[in-house]
Amino acid sequence: MEPLGERLAALRREKGLSQAELAKLLNMGQSTIAMYERTRRTPDPTTLKRLADFFNVSVDYLLGRTNNRAGSGEKSPYRHEEQRILLQEDRLLQSVTDPLFADLLRRIPDLTDEERESLAEYWGWALRVIEKERERRKKAPSAKKSSPS
Repeated sequence: MEPLGERLAALRREKGLSQAELAKLLNMGQSTIAMYERTRRTPDPTTLKRLADFFNVSVDYLLGRTNNRAGSGEKSPYRHEEQRILLQEDRLLQSVTDPLFADLLRRIPDLTDEERESLAEYWGWALRVIEKERERRKKAPSAKKSSPS
């Protein structure tokens, strides 16, 4: 892999983003990010600048011309907090349009304030039960490994 692909992949992983998440944040296709990382495609100068701004590094760093990451010093239009908010909004949209929940969610406006509060309390309780069950399942395999044979 050439410097651009290696550095792009490393920077993306440092931010804890998948190729799909990065692509969505930059309004690109996931396959485009994958091709950049595999050096099957080279970004145009405008896209290189967007990538450098996003990761707050210089274009020269992305291209492997320097090991100095320093960006332009200008504020990136893609602050980390804003990225997370965009991803959370996308996850919320996926939940709202999920056929399993869409009908239930459509009925919420017909509920009274008291009924909505009751529903929120019930969902909170149900999610806590699910989280406890997840934790129990996570601990179960490790408990089996540590038990004497």
